[in-house]
Amino acid sequence: MKRYIIFLSVFVCTLFFAGAEVKIDHASIHRSGDSVYVDFTMTVPDRTVGSDYVQRITPVLKNQSDSVALDEIEIVGKRKQKLRRREEVLTGKTYEPVPYQTVNGGEVRYAVVLPYESWMSETPVELSLARECEGCCRVSPLPGIALCREVAVAPPYQPQVKPVPLIPSVAERLAEVEKVLFPMTAYEPYSEAMQVWREKGALKVFFPLDKSDLRRDYRDNGETLDKIVDILKQIYADDRSDVGKILIVGFASPEGPTLRNERLAGARAQVLKEYVNRYMQLPDSLYEVANGGEAWGELRDMVEASSFDCKERMLDIIDNTPDPNRREWLLRHLEGGKPFAEMLKSVFTEQRNSGYMRVYYTSVPDSNAIKINQAQQLIEREDYEGAIALLQPIQDDKRSLNTLATAYYRNGDKDHALTLFKQAAEFGDKMAIQNMRNIEND
Repeated sequence: MKRYIIFLSVFVCTLFFAGAEVKIDHASIHRSGDSVYVDFTMTVPDRTVGSDYVQRITPVLKNQSDSVALDEIEIVGKRKQKLRRREEVLTGKTYEPVPYQTVNGGEVRYAVVLPYESWMSETPVELSLARECEGCCRVSPLPGIALCREVAVAPPYQPQVKPVPLIPSVAERLAEVEKVLFPMTAYEPYSEAMQVWREKGALKVFFPLDKSDLRRDYRDNGETLDKIVDILKQIYADDRSDVGKILIVGFASPEGPTLRNERLAGARAQVLKEYVNRYMQLPDSLYEVANGGEAWGELRDMVEASSFDCKERMLDIIDNTPDPNRREWLLRHLEGGKPFAEMLKSVFTEQRNSGYMRVYYTSVPDSNAIKINQAQQLIEREDYEGAIALLQPIQDDKRSLNTLATAYYRNGDKDHALTLFKQAAEFGDKMAIQNMRNIEND
């Protein structure tokens, strides 16, 4: 009987020092926006700690890279709690209140919010409870409790930007389809080496034989003249486009005396200039009116592409007879004049025109798009204030709003960023719409 009582005494003492285990429910780790939330409910059974003891519990969030200790929990024995109060009254000693405190038989609803840090997403994290027991001038460690393991914490969503394509000026856009247009950087004074007759899509205005009268009803002149004027008007109507130079080259067919043909070519080019100026009233300095003379280069190309039996002899005459009048005479009398008569019907008909027209344009770059793309590069380098300073002066351009909002968001001004994202979304910016949706769902 005596041995039984001693055994019982030892057993009770063991319970007193070991205590009952706390119970943890609904433990979770999750991130929302730039914050990480740690939650759980702790139930403290009776006799978890002795009346003279305090159990301190420190939640720890950690992974292979780093760790952070969270707000402490205290479970205080009843006598220990009374002693503390008495000590505060008698000695004036103050005990720092811990964020979470309870007693045997109590419950703790633990909820801590901490800022997200990049290490949290490097490897999965775990949540554990480090514990120690204090009493009788002694602190003893207790076994830790693992709550959550291998929790992947995704980094906060970062708004995305998309390079803004440069909007071409009217002149640049027209130049893609109208082969009469060239950038001013390509300008050079007219020379025979330019071989302008070989340009596909060049604008030609035709004249009747031996005439320099410009007739809208001759061939397709009306359509061509309207197109010339329309192109020039569109360029002048655009703030970012301008005309740098208008080159008009007049030609005449090689039939007839050379001097007369040269005068005719010059007159044809001049009359086209006068027609254009009648509608546009441009300064003379914009025009280069060139006399191309007799169109021997074009004639040679046409002969080379022909099926004349004597084509090689004709090319030899054109290439190796310096005097143009002699050259024409030899062609007229070649094989009894039959090839030349055929050229009068076909080839020379195409050469009776004012020649060719080129419009050289200048264009102002899409500076806003350039600045927006530069701001995106600053954002990549985390220079958010630099991006904001670059974009603020042009935020009236709706294309800048998503990038400006992203810079504000990453710089911490999320309220202003969301206002800008909303404005961009209202303009139909798909990237801004996606950013808003992802931020809301993050």
